[in-house]
Amino acid sequence: MSRRVVITGLGSVCALGVGMDPVWAGLVAGRTALGPVTLLDASSFRSKLAGEIKNFSAKDFVPKHYRKAVKVMARDIEIAVAAAKLAVQDAGLVTRGTGEDVAEETMTYRPERMGCHIGAGLIAAETDEMTIAMATARDEQGKFSIRKWGGEGGQGMEALTPLWLLKYLPNMLACHVTIIHGCEGPSNTITCAEASGLLSIGESTRVIDRGAADLCFSGGAESKLNCMGMLRMDLAKRLAATGDEIDGAKLVKPYDPEARGGILG
Repeated sequence: MSRRVVITGLGSVCALGVGMDPVWAGLVAGRTALGPVTLLDASSFRSKLAGEIKNFSAKDFVPKHYRKAVKVMARDIEIAVAAAKLAVQDAGLVTRGTGEDVAEETMTYRPERMGCHIGAGLIAAETDEMTIAMATARDEQGKFSIRKWGGEGGQGMEALTPLWLLKYLPNMLACHVTIIHGCEGPSNTITCAEASGLLSIGESTRVIDRGAADLCFSGGAESKLNCMGMLRMDLAKRLAATGDEIDGAKLVKPYDPEARGGILG
């Protein structure tokens, strides 16, 4: 006998705002959040507009004892962690992440009955981290050396922080969410580009339906607002050439044959 599966809490972190209230208000008002890029220097890109999350810090959405872990969170992970906390609040749940030292007997669901399925994109390394390391990988002539990049003489990759890789693995979105909220049930990461979030909801539905869990965190998170993300999408000819335009709503027109292309967020 199949079980009925419902969505009980929503969490959103996007350019329209943090939380469902500003997102819903923006949708109702028909407001756009697409404007000039400020998170990086986009002057050399054909597309200079984006949907940016303003006034956002992941530290506001994790327990105090977990704030040091934010240092090893890429932007994608930060968004997922914040959205998960907002969904918990919206659903009125009690988890390990809702406060300090939450006793297991007070949690809404037992840890082993909570799962997590979060879609992830191709997380790009932060430009500053990579360039600082690359600057040390030079030979005697000052040219880039693959040997030194490989760690010869403690340079190149050896100059990266030991925990560097943990910021950029796709499964780290679900990893941090499960640790914070105490999910010990089925967990999975789906990496199918923009379809990942919807596919994750389907995965969670099947897990609950077959009785493997009673609750699952589900959705997707990604930030393409970095040099590699913008370059990939531009080379794929998916971005609009913005020129001097500062209002993204004039460029992004779904189903309009005159639309120039898309804008990242």
